[in-house]
Amino acid sequence: MFADLWQGVLLFSDVSVLLAIATAVPIGLVFGILPGLGGLVALAILLPMVYGMEPIVGLAFLLSCHAVVATGGSVTSILLGIPGSVANSATVIDGYALARRGRAGYALGAALASSGLGGFIGGLVLIVLLPIIQPVVMSFGSPETFFMALLGLSYLSLLGGGSPIKGLAAGSLGLFLGTFGYHSISGVPRFWMDFDYLLDGFRLIPLALGMFAVPELMELMSGRSIAADGSKLTITGKQVWLGVSAALARKWMIIRSAVLGVFLGLVPGVGSETAPFVTYGAAKQTSKRPYLFGKGSIEGVIGPEAANNAKEGGALVPTLAFGVPGSSAMVLLIGGFLLLGLQPGPEFLKENMGMAYGLAFVLIIANFTGALALILLAKHLAKITVIPGHLLTPILVSLVVVGAYATENHFEDVLFVFIFGILGVAMKVYGYSRPALLLGFVLAPLLENYLFISLNTYGPMFFTRPISLGITVLIIIGGLLPLFRYLRRRKQEALEDEKGAA
Repeated sequence: MFADLWQGVLLFSDVSVLLAIATAVPIGLVFGILPGLGGLVALAILLPMVYGMEPIVGLAFLLSCHAVVATGGSVTSILLGIPGSVANSATVIDGYALARRGRAGYALGAALASSGLGGFIGGLVLIVLLPIIQPVVMSFGSPETFFMALLGLSYLSLLGGGSPIKGLAAGSLGLFLGTFGYHSISGVPRFWMDFDYLLDGFRLIPLALGMFAVPELMELMSGRSIAADGSKLTITGKQVWLGVSAALARKWMIIRSAVLGVFLGLVPGVGSETAPFVTYGAAKQTSKRPYLFGKGSIEGVIGPEAANNAKEGGALVPTLAFGVPGSSAMVLLIGGFLLLGLQPGPEFLKENMGMAYGLAFVLIIANFTGALALILLAKHLAKITVIPGHLLTPILVSLVVVGAYATENHFEDVLFVFIFGILGVAMKVYGYSRPALLLGFVLAPLLENYLFISLNTYGPMFFTRPISLGITVLIIIGGLLPLFRYLRRRKQEALEDEKGAA
């Protein structure tokens, strides 16, 4: 083990690898900041460029670019209320609320510090897991994956802001939208209405852009400034570093969120979009001031930002160990392996464990470098907030259209951005949770497919497997905590009333 670890250090410290990281990190940050593009588009564009490179150099280039996309996405999410990538959707809830209150620098500092530390923890956990990787991943079957998705679903009411009912209603609509198109098990098309585009169901990126980008763009066109108070638009270095300090002061929340993000990232198909929402819900449950969530809680920024970078460490586990992509972006990373003459899987770890450790170090340094770069540049990036809305809107609309079209080159994706945008505006006006809808949409196919597989493979008692029972206990505890908190608050209010009467 130590010989492989040392080999990983030597591979990582090679000048060509460090240059690849230094080149890829700014590219990844830009793809994160631009709405709708994200890691998938970045890897798709950069994949041909690694042909002919040394394997460790090419993989370091691709992984570094993808690792910092969510870090860049936090900038757009906080300053404009538009998720730079899907993984930043949960950050919008409180990050943008803080920006509207004139605390954008504070939110940016906390988000970037959390992202860097989350990615650092994700890389460390990957290093620890590499020697024991096989039994960890093999212990997760379809029942465990179903209950992980169910755990995410249990947080729908928490994403409803002040109204759990509206959160559940929005999540239910998202679950329904997630059932459109071919059923992946039976192959039966559903709700496609003789429209060929819907045979593959709705796409995630048009939905996310429509839900979050279009409502904010419409407000910008009306002349509204980014911040609620125009006099508070200036962001100082002091504000940014106060945000960094706020994140460091909540180190246990960062560690807890990052580990949960890694854990969710381990399960193929689950962690990529759900980890930030699950950690947002967990942060709200454990917070001493849950009533601030949705109104500008710094904990609502720290939790999801720590998770959305840490999950990549978890997603690399099944990718390296079994050649099974841990997330959608890892599909393209596997393409990079094949392009460079490598086949990820058990044989890869036997023969190239040093390279696997080297990639873990790449993940750590890329996250640290990306977060530090944006912290130092935060004052300058924030100048976007002083651009008049009517001038900024055409640029952002163009970026949204390009981001929607570039993913799969379908004009219909652009059309549905604006269709979902109308729905997003209505939900914002009437106080329904857009993040809850997005979470329900992401979880719908996972819940449906893995329930079907579990019932056919293990029968109706599939939930009795040990890990499934453990996750069920977490779901029950998660449901009871808000009830206990409510009863305790009622009791305190009753005691205060008695004291006032006396």
